[in-house]
Amino acid sequence: MSSGKETPRQKMIGMMYLVLTALLALNVSKEILKGFVMVDESLEKSKVILDENNIRIRQAFEAYVKDGNYEAKPYLLKAIDAQNSISTVNRYIDSMKLLIVQKTEGPNKKDTSQLRFMDKLDDYDTPTHILIGSDTYKPKTDKYSAKDLRLQLSNLHSHLLSILDNMQKNSDTKLDQADINALKQKLNNIKPIDRNIEDHGIKLNWELENFYNMPMAAVITNLNKIQADMKNTESEFLHVFSAASSKFVFKADKLHADVVAPSAYVLSGQPFKANIVLGASSSELTPERMEVLIGGVYDTTSKKLINPGSAIAIKDGMGAYEAQTNAIGQKELKGVIKYKNSRGVDEYYPFDYLYTVAPPFTAVAADNMNIFYAGIENPVSVSAAGFSPSDLKVTITGCGAETKPTVAGKYILTAKTSGTCSVAVSAKVNGVYQQQGPVKVFRVRDIPPAVLKIGGRLAVSTIELSKNELRNLGSLGAESPGFMFPVTMVVKSFDVEVSGIAPIYCTGNSLSQEAKLALSRMRVGQKAYIDNIKVQTPRGVVSIPMAQLKLKS
Repeated sequence: MSSGKETPRQKMIGMMYLVLTALLALNVSKEILKGFVMVDESLEKSKVILDENNIRIRQAFEAYVKDGNYEAKPYLLKAIDAQNSISTVNRYIDSMKLLIVQKTEGPNKKDTSQLRFMDKLDDYDTPTHILIGSDTYKPKTDKYSAKDLRLQLSNLHSHLLSILDNMQKNSDTKLDQADINALKQKLNNIKPIDRNIEDHGIKLNWELENFYNMPMAAVITNLNKIQADMKNTESEFLHVFSAASSKFVFKADKLHADVVAPSAYVLSGQPFKANIVLGASSSELTPERMEVLIGGVYDTTSKKLINPGSAIAIKDGMGAYEAQTNAIGQKELKGVIKYKNSRGVDEYYPFDYLYTVAPPFTAVAADNMNIFYAGIENPVSVSAAGFSPSDLKVTITGCGAETKPTVAGKYILTAKTSGTCSVAVSAKVNGVYQQQGPVKVFRVRDIPPAVLKIGGRLAVSTIELSKNELRNLGSLGAESPGFMFPVTMVVKSFDVEVSGIAPIYCTGNSLSQEAKLALSRMRVGQKAYIDNIKVQTPRGVVSIPMAQLKLKS
């Protein structure tokens, strides 16, 4: 402050300066301690959020494996290994914090997360004694010392690195190099590193820089920072491993029904056998993920692709194969599917399929029956192997039959009389129609006779109705019993006869009011007759047999 002998006034001024400086330093320390408390509380909240997030990821990861995605299990086991290692060191630090707080504040303190309620946040000596000792040149190395904490973190860092390196050696757990680099970068946050900062001529290593001559508030905050970094690293490992486990697993987003048969050609009289399955493909199966190699040869013994064959186009995750069939006979389709699995390793699946190229033939089928019926429209399907339906022509003779096309390969055939008719199919070959296959002969029959339908029941015998059913009877119908062909028949007129009353004539298919009144007055056991029934059929208006009603008790 000054040189030479000081006057009493000067000594007084100097002493006051020292007191003011000490008071100023005390105020700054309190503000700094408050800052540490705020940072520590923020770190505690971050740790809770990270813990909750890591639990959710772990549970989703386990559910994904349990759901049948077994290729993800090796990644899950590695993630659990990393988590367990981090948890071990995290528990060690929790014990270290509790020891420091109890030695500083007293043995009754159990919660290390509430710094703002502690009294000795500015205590430098106790944390330094526990973590460093009395000699900075020979620091303590026992459990819960800063030196031992450094060893714990270094071993954790080495173990997590070994997990990554071992994963790259195993095809079941490979990671992208970008993910490896990101994780190794993240690991640097938990590795103790000496920055060799000098303070008053002393070169500070990691232990001294973080824990020597620090107030308890700063020490606890630094330890929480280390724990937060570890939990952040744990989160990164879980994210990367769970994402990698499904990176190469494609999603089946295109389902389709497949019929898989040993042969596409069957002789008459032989059984046709096939497996009908629900097939799945994926739009993610691009040529980079899958190749279909026609003519490729894979040796299952040496597990090598001997002949690569020729790759065909991939569309919607399936190989689109097409070949000309100029020669008839049995043909063989052989090759290999090359697929890059979830671990990025190529797998090979050989296939071998036989099919037959046959000469042209025709087929004519009545869609509803194996015969035709006169007077109605008979749907017919026509095809000829090797020809488009638009290039076919159908010729029919007999029974006054005619055809008219509807859609490609579909026709409507109408015949005027019963008997037999012949159907020939011609195909356009080089601009000229040529008959394909033999002429097909079909029988033509009349529609079976109609029977009256009362109250939803065919009147093939006496129909017994209750008083209520008679009262609600409003209209009549007609149909041919057992005839499966779709035919419309409409009742045009009929007579209703009740004993003691003259026949009542009804037009259309509905009962007149007079007929309804007569039926409603019937007594139990009394009968009524419906006669002179006229029905409109495809062949015209015909008469059908009389029907008999009886009122039951």
